[in-house]
Amino acid sequence: MHKITKIRGVRGAASLCALAAILYLAVKYLLSLLCSLGMGLAVPGASMAEAVGFSDAVVEGFTLLIGVGAIAVPVAWLLHSTRLETPDLRLTIPSQWSPAFCLPVFLGVANGANLLGGVLTRLLGSQSSNVTLPAGGPGLGVYFLSLCLVPAITEELFFRGALQGLMRPCGSAAAVFAPALLFALLHMDLAQGITAFCCGIFLGWLAERTGSILPGMALHFANNAIAFVHIYLQLYAPANIALGVQLFVLFFFPVAALWLVFQARRQGFHFSAGMRPGVDALAVFTSPAYTAGVVFLAVFSVYQTGLMR
Repeated sequence: MHKITKIRGVRGAASLCALAAILYLAVKYLLSLLCSLGMGLAVPGASMAEAVGFSDAVVEGFTLLIGVGAIAVPVAWLLHSTRLETPDLRLTIPSQWSPAFCLPVFLGVANGANLLGGVLTRLLGSQSSNVTLPAGGPGLGVYFLSLCLVPAITEELFFRGALQGLMRPCGSAAAVFAPALLFALLHMDLAQGITAFCCGIFLGWLAERTGSILPGMALHFANNAIAFVHIYLQLYAPANIALGVQLFVLFFFPVAALWLVFQARRQGFHFSAGMRPGVDALAVFTSPAYTAGVVFLAVFSVYQTGLMR
């Protein structure tokens, strides 16, 4: 088995991260195209965009499979063709960590970023993608798997496992930053991208701190589940209940997070503890391939946003 072993420091590692991100995007669109072709053969005129003759559960099931495949292919390629090894994914029992501290702080980071993203979206007059959910039945369960559980597992495996594992020899700063930026850009949405970047930084830090991506999967799932409940309440609950829950989540967790961090700092907690020394985070931009990949994803995201208007 031939592997790409001559990786020139941060430039080589960042280049492979960018290539894996582009591969993820390419596989996602290829699988979407194949699903649309299959649906069109079964029901003339049907596609993933116009699912005529297909139930919500079936369409979301296709979306789930596309998401899994889009991550499975680049992860398999990295494990097969680069110096990345299975232990680098850090699918191990974490060292001691505090869910009581990490969960509210993470939710505070996520909802603080949500507030910022919402403000910028309004100021720029852009639109965020809307998600619809069925009221109940098997379709709702499939949506829950597709939007909450599966992304929490697969995205952490790809970004904090494979990509961060590639970058780890360069030091924790670059290992956390490089995948987080790609994670944000691949969301193809301004508000979601801001939240994804901030969450990616925290989850990357947690993976470095605990030596495992399993805590990140748990926090990622919790955040997705809260967003899922919020969307469901917006669609089917009385407006005052939905608004009340939204305001509570948006303001309670950031305030709680600030208080917890303040108390932890008073007790001598340091976020830098356990981090590996290495190059500066911005050194990833010394890689022409990584820089080109970031520019491409940013331009493509703007293009996709324009198409959705």
